[in-house]
Amino acid sequence: MKKIITLAILLVAATCTLNAKLNLPTKRLGNETYYYYEVKKNETVHDIANKIGVNKDLILKYNPSARNGVAKKQLLFLPVSEFNTDTKQKQSSKKAVTDDVVTHIIKSGESVYGISRTYGVTESELLAANPSLAYGLKVGEQLVIPVKPTTSSSKYIYHTIKSGETLYGIAKDYNTTIEKIIELNPGIASANLQIDDVLMIMPNTTKDIIVQKDIKQFIPYVVTAGDTYESVAAANGISAKVLKDANPEVSKLKKGKTIYIPRDAIDKQVMNTSTMTEEQLEKNYKDKFDEVYNDVHAPNKDNSINISIILPFQTDMANKSKNARDYDEFFNGFVMAIDSVGGKLHKPLNINVYDSKQSPGITDSILALPELKKSDIIIAPSEIDQLKRILAYGQKNNVDILNCFVAQSEDYISNQRSMQVHIPSPYLNASIIEMLRTKFHDYELVFLDDPSEASKDIYEEIKKYANVSKHTHKTLTIISDLTGKSLSRYLDPASKYLFIPSNGKESFINKFATGIIEAKATRVDCRLELLGHPEYTMYLKKHKDEFMTIDTHIYSRFFLPDNAEAKALNNKYVKRYGTKVSNSAPNMSVFGFDVGMFLVNAYANDITPGDKASAYKGIQTNFYFERASNWTGYINKSVRIINLTPQKELKITDLNE
Repeated sequence: MKKIITLAILLVAATCTLNAKLNLPTKRLGNETYYYYEVKKNETVHDIANKIGVNKDLILKYNPSARNGVAKKQLLFLPVSEFNTDTKQKQSSKKAVTDDVVTHIIKSGESVYGISRTYGVTESELLAANPSLAYGLKVGEQLVIPVKPTTSSSKYIYHTIKSGETLYGIAKDYNTTIEKIIELNPGIASANLQIDDVLMIMPNTTKDIIVQKDIKQFIPYVVTAGDTYESVAAANGISAKVLKDANPEVSKLKKGKTIYIPRDAIDKQVMNTSTMTEEQLEKNYKDKFDEVYNDVHAPNKDNSINISIILPFQTDMANKSKNARDYDEFFNGFVMAIDSVGGKLHKPLNINVYDSKQSPGITDSILALPELKKSDIIIAPSEIDQLKRILAYGQKNNVDILNCFVAQSEDYISNQRSMQVHIPSPYLNASIIEMLRTKFHDYELVFLDDPSEASKDIYEEIKKYANVSKHTHKTLTIISDLTGKSLSRYLDPASKYLFIPSNGKESFINKFATGIIEAKATRVDCRLELLGHPEYTMYLKKHKDEFMTIDTHIYSRFFLPDNAEAKALNNKYVKRYGTKVSNSAPNMSVFGFDVGMFLVNAYANDITPGDKASAYKGIQTNFYFERASNWTGYINKSVRIINLTPQKELKITDLNE
């Protein structure tokens, strides 16, 4: 039966009389018990409200016909549940300070640095609170986060989810709203919270909301000649049983008799979330989580795909800079991706392209355009001033910002809308260390130190890991060319070794590669392998055979294989644009193609880029986005491992596969 929405929107404060039971008789009507009052001669609704001690609007809510007056002996109904002191609305405890310990469960790929930045504490504070970190991070281990609780409503606190807790209970405990929790924690995928997950909370942030409640209204009806329960029920869209249940004292309808027809209605009340119980919050929100999430994080989006590209193409310059030419190639590859899948889309695709030149001022003028707010995502440049402006715009206007070009940015920590394509160095380092801890756990790590060049950060991080975790290791300082004979002295029989160079310079490779190859040929009892830095991919033409002989594992954020798919795309590019692609790493045209394929595939399938379902394996770049925490932006966790084997194979895997 179609529900009728009541016109009155009642303030909770007006129904202050609901704290006490009524001194009225009751009767069971259907599945609920009601108070009833029999109208006396010449009484008005106002008179009755004062007499029984309720608000007039409450009478009219359940007895809407009384708006036109009441008649002698007419019955007025009020549900007993409205007056039950056990279910009355309770004031929030306004828990402004958490005295609970904030804990964090270590996930794969995390680092002390990343965790400390996520929670806004220093590494030394984190280490002081967790002495076990001196022995390295262990996936699944619980850390204590030394955050300081605050009583200020303008500050955030953190809450670790415990067994049995609900989103509604947490909102009640901290006197905040479901909307505010979702706003601060876009990483929440649903109302079903994960134990040991952590939420950012801003206490004492409540608001008025309109709450809907299903109610029964009772309409008096005077029986006419020929009426039956069946005919009256059919005329009012209800069953005869429902009508009989509402009139248990009337066994048979007689002309002139007044009966009461129940009808379903929706009552709307304005309530402040601070006065609502956990049960009321759950009832109001549990079936609307996705709707509320979209209202908070994706308002005013239409049923189309809107991608904006803001890059300094420098279209007004005859002689473009190398960066501008790279952006051209990136965009050309992006267009090729759109062409390859555009015809398969089931919704309109709009690509808006803007030339920000080299001017932050022009970037500001582009961001002032009203149509930009409709963007689902904006692709931003590497120029820091422009990137900062675009990221701030995305945060303010609920638009995702794809940072394709800057790997060292930390904006994802404070900006929920940041999507960083290249994994940040701390996460890259942690991923490689996790690989060493698992795949190479029974290998001795041999650090090859080049005193003439600065060491890479990851080299120092791996040394630190080896020291605190007691992973067997040794360091060889390479001053002159390493020989197989000199290296052999450091190799124990029937042992496994992974060599880790301190830098990625080609000149350093020339110093140690021959020595490892010679030792490998003579020490067949040992297993020797090499961890290669990303720069090694640029030396493949010259050193490929050496890398294969040694059995080299090169880690990189991206890698373009020399296969049929890559060649076909390059040939298509040359044919379409009449020019060869620049020799760069990454290959910008393939990078643009991969980004375009990733975005369009996600949006075409109604998937938000960043959701796990949006994972995409590209030709040169893979996309495995995750949030660093529930309240941060996205980082692409992809780390490609290029293994050149003694069997003359080149195998490409991803640590996230």
